[in-house]
Amino acid sequence: MNAETDRPGRPPRHEALWPTDLFEQGIGRGLGWVIVARFKSGGRRVEAGVFLEDMHCLGAKLAIYESCDVEFYRKQIRGHYEAEFSMTTVEPSCARKLVEESVQYAQGLGFAPHPDYKKAARVFGGITAAQCDRQFTFEFEGKPFYHRGPRETEEQARRIILHLERRCGQGNFHYLVPVGDAEEITRAFEQSD
Repeated sequence: MNAETDRPGRPPRHEALWPTDLFEQGIGRGLGWVIVARFKSGGRRVEAGVFLEDMHCLGAKLAIYESCDVEFYRKQIRGHYEAEFSMTTVEPSCARKLVEESVQYAQGLGFAPHPDYKKAARVFGGITAAQCDRQFTFEFEGKPFYHRGPRETEEQARRIILHLERRCGQGNFHYLVPVGDAEEITRAFEQSD
């Protein structure tokens, strides 16, 4: 029995989910939403932390904190992500460990977590990451891998790549920066000179 989630006769204290394919190898993997929920008031209220995790470079790219009733959580938060993505339930200790270690990895590269990370991480109260025996890898083929997300501008992507170049050295990281058209490509290369 897991003390974090199961207590006889009582609702679970925590639950956690992450994408089913989060650990698959390949370009575009290692990125996904991690949800950690802490139930309060006999299971009627929920504090939820939702983290957009980039395991190969930026750590917690986005962090959202929500305090709500359990119905809102089940339908609007958990329900939304389960409808959009293939999610799997995981041990809360492993979700905390993954999020915290990815943030540490990103900080080692010089990237801070999302500004709301500390607020969203409040849901970790009562969860012990040391209870997770899983080991996580935060590189892709032995190197950091930056994949430009849809919310990142060209300028942000350019700054991240230049930062990685200074921090890791040219050729010591991977990146994928989808762009819109030939003019954008030309402009991005001209600005990097």
